[in-house]
Formats: sequence, structure tokens, C-alpha cells
Amino acid sequence: MRTGRILALLVLLNVAAILYFARTRPAAGRATGESAPLVVTQWMSVATAPPSLIPHAGGTNVFRWGQLETEDYKEFIARLRAVECPEQTIRDLIIADIDKLYASRIQALRPMRKTLHYWESEESELANNQDQREVQRREREIEREKARIVKDLLGVDLAAERQRIHGAADKLERRLAFLPEERRADLRHMVESLEERELALKEKAWDSGSSLSAGDREALRQVREQREAALRSLLTPAEREQYDLWMSPTAEALRHDFYGMEASEEEFQAVYALRRTFDEAWPADSIDTQDPKATEAWGAALLQLEDRVKEALGEERFSMYQRGQDGRFHDLNVTASRFSLPREKAAEAYEYLRISAAEKSRVLENGALTPEQQSEVAGKIDAETQRALQELLGPGAYHYFSRLSR
Repeated sequence: MRTGRILALLVLLNVAAILYFARTRPAAGRATGESAPLVVTQWMSVATAPPSLIPHAGGTNVFRWGQLETEDYKEFIARLRAVECPEQTIRDLIIADIDKLYASRIQALRPMRKTLHYWESEESELANNQDQREVQRREREIEREKARIVKDLLGVDLAAERQRIHGAADKLERRLAFLPEERRADLRHMVESLEERELALKEKAWDSGSSLSAGDREALRQVREQREAALRSLLTPAEREQYDLWMSPTAEALRHDFYGMEASEEEFQAVYALRRTFDEAWPADSIDTQDPKATEAWGAALLQLEDRVKEALGEERFSMYQRGQDGRFHDLNVTASRFSLPREKAAEAYEYLRISAAEKSRVLENGALTPEQQSEVAGKIDAETQRALQELLGPGAYHYFSRLSR
């Protein structure tokens, strides 16, 4: 650990230590000035202090910041604790220093010109010369490397600490609150590393607009088997049940679809059980969309699932469940918030859209009308829906929603 690092960090340490020493010495006796020593008359942690920091019996000990300096992180942390530096301050200092040590590796991933000229294109355009997914993958590797070091030195989860520093809520920490804190970091590392491998396989299909190859589907199956094995080793059966309710793709999708209906726990559990059975039987990534028989069977199973969900929820709640699956309803709520409209207007506007879609579907299925007549009637329905929405939301809000939902 470099001397320069210590000098930079001791600015914060100085504040913490002076506050501590002020409790045992009168204000008039405090040392002042950058190089003035602090005269300590009593140590609170003599049993754990390094020998060089323990005062001689019968006298005072002259303490200087240089006594904390060491190239060993663990020894440095021990010395900070020996002078009763607050634990949170120690965490902040060590994490900040590790970030500095890795900064050059992070910067090397993002190209910058040695000399900047005003006539050249923006440096951000240089990112187009790289596959950004690969850059992000390397950044995640570095972050995981830092996380392992922080866990070894301080016993804390780096991701959770970063969220705390920025005043943000850590979604994973909140969802895994049923587990002891010391076990969450191991679970986070496992989840993130396997999710990254799964995502890399899926991106192949997304980029080409095709289905996963047989080889990729097999690789995906193996990744999921590894995740299952890891979860079994990390969690008890009861913990696994809680984990799935919070973290499984089925639960994530269901929370999205329940948006705006204030579902009860009983409703969630009932629909979750139905959808989990369906998802296990029909994993989305295992369906060969090029196989007509497979897609037909999947469609039939999906219709059967919808009938069972409708039976479990009832007609009215099922309608709200379907509404939550429509991105336009989410966009209407965003619009209502943006323009300070009552939340009920989002639901009312969506009802207009639902009725309009149903009417257009009925018209297009009407064999008594010619294609020209169908098009004319559908156009009138669209025009009337637009007029009603503008009147309900206001011209500005309607324009915003139209742009948002394209």
C-alpha cells in the first residue's frame, strides 16, 4: 500500500480519531496543525492494539499517523480498529482505495484519445468500435474481483455497500432479507455469474432474430442445472421456496402482470402455482419456433393456462390481470404521473383502448363487410378513440402517451 494512499485517506481518519480522543481529553489539550502529534492518555483497546501503538506504563504515548502506515491491507485494518476508528469509516476508506487501485483497468476498457481536438468526433463515438456487451462483461469481472477482496478483508457485500453509499435501496438485499446477511453475498455472486452465462447464450438468438440452436439449448439447460444444484447447496427447502417467490422468472413476470390490481397474497399464490407449472412444462427458450407442431401445442397450453387463471381470479380480477400485461397500461400510469393526473384516469383511458380494440376485432371478423368497409369503420373507431383520449387526458398528456407507447 503506497504512502500516497495513506496520506490521502488520513484526512478522513483525522476527523474520526480526533472525535474519539476528544472524549477523554479537554478541548484545550487537543493537538492542532498538520504535523503536531496527538498525546493519548488512555487507550480503549489495549488488548487488541499492535505493540507499536500500546502506551508505556506510567506515561503518555505520542501517537503519530505514520504508525498506521503499512503495505498490508489486513494489518492496516487491524491498526485502524485498534485506535477505534468507526467500522463504517474503515469500510469506506478501504473500498475507496481498492476502487483507485482498479481505476486504470476500468479506464483501459473505455478508449480515449491521448490529445483531444475540437474538430474530432465525440469520444463517446469511439464506443461504436467495440462490442459494448464484451466491455460490460469485463467490467463485471473486475467488479466481482473487487467484491471478493472486500469480502475477504471486511466480510461485507461490496454491491450492498455501494448502494448504501449512494443512498439507494439494494433490490437483492431487500428481497433476500429472509436470509442472514453473511449468506446473501455468496448467493448474489452465484446468481449474477450464472445469469451472465445464461444471458450470453440468449443474446445469440436475439442478435440474429432466430431461435436458439440445439447446442445453445443444451448449454442453457446445463447452466440451469448448475443453478439448481447451487441453490440446493446454499438454501434449505423452506429458504428455496422463499427464494423462488422473490427471484424466479415466474414470480418476476407475475408481479409485472399484477400491476395496478393490488393483488392479495392468496391471489398471487394461486396464479403463481398455475404459471409455475406451465413454465416448467414449457420453458420459453426451449420452444423451437420453427416447428409448427411445437408452437401449436404451446399455444394450446397457453390458452388452457389463461382459462385456469380466469377461473382462479374471477371475471373482473382476470380483466385487471390482463390489463397489467399490456405495456400501454403501464405507459398510461407513467403519463398520469408526468402530468399530475388522477390515477383513475389511467384506468379509464385503458378501458377506452380495450373497448376500441374489441370493436375493431369484431369489425375485421365481420364477413359481411368488404375489406374497404372494414378499413373505413376501423379508421372511424381509431379517430373516435383518439378524440376521447385527448378529452380525457388533455392534448399534452395524450401526445406524450402516444409517443411513449409507439
